[in-house]
Amino acid sequence: MAWDELNERKRFILKSIIDDYIESAQPVGSRTIARKHELGLGSATIRNEMADLEELGYITQPHTSAGRIPSDKGYRFYVENLMQIHSLAKEEIEMIRKAMNEKIEEINHLIQRVSTIISNVTGYTAVVMSPQLSRAVIKSVQLMAIDEKRLLVVVVAGGGIVHNRLIRHDSVIDESDIAMLNKAFNIIISGKTLDQVSMPVLRELPRDINVSKEVIFPIFEAIEDCVRKIETADFYMDGITNILNYPEFSDLIKAREVLDFLKEKEIIHQMVYEASKKQQLDFKIGSENEYDEMKDLSIITTVYGGEGKSYGTIGVIGPRRMTYGKVVSSIKYIRELLNRELMKMFGDDL
Repeated sequence: MAWDELNERKRFILKSIIDDYIESAQPVGSRTIARKHELGLGSATIRNEMADLEELGYITQPHTSAGRIPSDKGYRFYVENLMQIHSLAKEEIEMIRKAMNEKIEEINHLIQRVSTIISNVTGYTAVVMSPQLSRAVIKSVQLMAIDEKRLLVVVVAGGGIVHNRLIRHDSVIDESDIAMLNKAFNIIISGKTLDQVSMPVLRELPRDINVSKEVIFPIFEAIEDCVRKIETADFYMDGITNILNYPEFSDLIKAREVLDFLKEKEIIHQMVYEASKKQQLDFKIGSENEYDEMKDLSIITTVYGGEGKSYGTIGVIGPRRMTYGKVVSSIKYIRELLNRELMKMFGDDL
């Protein structure tokens, strides 16, 4: 039977089972459905419908005489056809807005803040990938003498992003040379986007700058290194231990396996990156995830960005029994506020 062949009665019963199981974490029986929902059906009729749903693979029975729980197939049908998007409570909206409105002038601090907000609002593990910044504009380059043997190279880009690198040299550079180099580098670099900065561009220094290659080339390399660091997307996770708050993970061995997996940041980062390619709200439920350690978890992600642009990704990892409707409404609202803050920081420069 194809999914669109589930009649209204079966759909309602499936939704009731999933909603009740999400709320209680207990298998749901026919009497519970008959008592809580006005279907005008007896327990025997509901049991027959539940038997059909089980045969079709939408629900399972954990043990004999128990009620039913959703399967991954059931959850998939739920998020695509039955899920209701919850309205956020006024207190939640106010908390999110207050946290997002705190003055932040540097993008990575903003992204870190967003991961904390998502975790606090949903009660699950938040995953956030910062924007790819290859189109961000360089605002300035500054060379500062720390002492006779050390020079600090500082690159400032849009969004308040600052990266620096300390270099050592054998020659003594006087203050007039540093001032001349600062002026020259800012002429050839300031206003360019990160992806326009390369070693050939850096070599376009005026010929009348009489500074040795032994001094200049380490500065070139330091600037390139700072640019690479700015371009690299950072990845943040918050609330990893939140998973321990759910009865599915009360078994210590099982909980330890999941926690150890969630701490494999590179693997989680890759999962989020792959999901971001779909450019839409994406669900991976239980066995749909490629890793065995994720078989009892679901991950929901969505991209953020301006019109027609994808900057980065935000999402949530939680038990398969997560409150899907609330998670979707939460990350959509946070995405809207994040887009607004990025526009303030970058305008059209991102």
